[in-house]
Amino acid sequence: MRLIPRRTLPVLMYHRFGGVVEGDPELWVTLEQFAAQLRWLREHDYRTLSLDETYSCLTAGRAPKRAVLLTIDDGFADDLARAADLLVQEEFRAAVFVPGGLLGREVNLSHPAGDHTKTSSGQIVEPAGLRDWLDRGFDVGCHSLTHLDLTACDVETLHREVSQSRQELTQQLDHPIHDFCYPFAHHNPEARQAVKAAGYRAAYAGEPPKNDLFAIPRMMVYPRDDAARFRRKVSGYYFWLSAIHQKLRRFMGN
Repeated sequence: MRLIPRRTLPVLMYHRFGGVVEGDPELWVTLEQFAAQLRWLREHDYRTLSLDETYSCLTAGRAPKRAVLLTIDDGFADDLARAADLLVQEEFRAAVFVPGGLLGREVNLSHPAGDHTKTSSGQIVEPAGLRDWLDRGFDVGCHSLTHLDLTACDVETLHREVSQSRQELTQQLDHPIHDFCYPFAHHNPEARQAVKAAGYRAAYAGEPPKNDLFAIPRMMVYPRDDAARFRRKVSGYYFWLSAIHQKLRRFMGN
């Protein structure tokens, strides 16, 4: 019996970079915080993986000890430009998941819970900007067609959101798209099956680990994350440590 579980490949999830402009403040990581996190990874000899490398690690069931995948959801143009400059400075990689039907459009991505504070507004990167992102050595994955909650879609809409989005990105970029990311990290068996049937090799979610390439866990990086929590998130044991912490809190009555 293993006292300490097998290490999980850490996959970090970011959304917005800079000072909070509007919408959900939990989505905004300051540039100073992001730069400090990248410096820490560099100083501790971490390697940032590509989507291809991550897939190879997941299918092989092992990964380098100091390896991490950095992902950015939604692909707002200003945020990608800010992130790219810092990533290039550290010679790091990252992947952006973008809604294929919203390229170049001004959007307000509202959370399905209907809370008006849980929104994210701005212009999604244009195709030219996304091609530049690829040219700089970064990766692109699909984030549905129009960023709908796939667990609340009818069958026809679900398959359009999953399949047409890939077609749009592939055509705009002249580049293959292999990986998917669920909007709001929401998925169910029907959504996972639709993604699989559309020909993606893997899909990224947001909850604790499962043995499923179509529900790959990620950890969101919050503006309130201090250096210690960030280190736990890239340790590979964050989900296990969090579960232990929650059990201790229940035991202590907190």
